[in-house]
Amino acid sequence: MKNKYKEFIDSGLLKPEKINFSDVRKVLAKAQSNLKSAEILLANEQYENSFELAYEAMLSAGRALSFSINLRPRAQGSHKIIADFTEHALGKNHINIIRKFDKMRKKRHYLIYGAGLEISEIEALGAIKNAREFIEEIEKIIKEKDPQKELF
Repeated sequence: MKNKYKEFIDSGLLKPEKINFSDVRKVLAKAQSNLKSAEILLANEQYENSFELAYEAMLSAGRALSFSINLRPRAQGSHKIIADFTEHALGKNHINIIRKFDKMRKKRHYLIYGAGLEISEIEALGAIKNAREFIEEIEKIIKEKDPQKELF
């Protein structure tokens, strides 16, 4: 499995590290929690915050996937690293959701560091839909790797 991610490891973007599967489950639970919070914020017309939490849910799911194969992203640039990693890990069959994740990453970056951008209700709703789909795909993969599958 590590050979599949050799370029990430060799370039220092990901580092091999033994990660306990209970930690993988905790990060995946954080993704689900962020998604639920995003839905609550959407219902309360807090569209920007809803969008940000939907993105954070996707990021946590991507991190859980990397942790599930004992790889940790370096701290600097970790959002982009996780986006690129999930593209590589999920493959071409999931290119649409990966592109949405990367587009959300860029928009979230601008929300944090830019000015004048607003998120509409439709965008926030789409972000939640994308996050749900992304998390479901990653959960399927992680479930197959989990030594305690019956906990899912």
